[in-house]
Amino acid sequence: MNFLEKLSNFFGKFMAFIVLAIAALALFIPSSCSWIKTSWVNYLLMIVMFGMGLTLKFEDFKIVFTRPKDIIVGCISQFTIMPLLAFLLCMA
Repeated sequence: MNFLEKLSNFFGKFMAFIVLAIAALALFIPSSCSWIKTSWVNYLLMIVMFGMGLTLKFEDFKIVFTRPKDIIVGCISQFTIMPLLAFLLCMA
């Protein structure tokens, strides 16, 4: 059990860095990640999201519920600005 706790703490502490490092590796050296099948992408994203979820604390949820205006602005931005920018980039 001690090993699992250490492993969980490691990934909880460095999850963002691990994700960024793998993304950079795939971007700059695509052949290093060519063995990953596209059918695995959903499962790999699930693992990443689960790992990120493990880093949440009760205080994080408390902040979310005490700042609803910021959450509403973020949601509106995510579903309007981001798709619009993606569309404009594709058109360019």
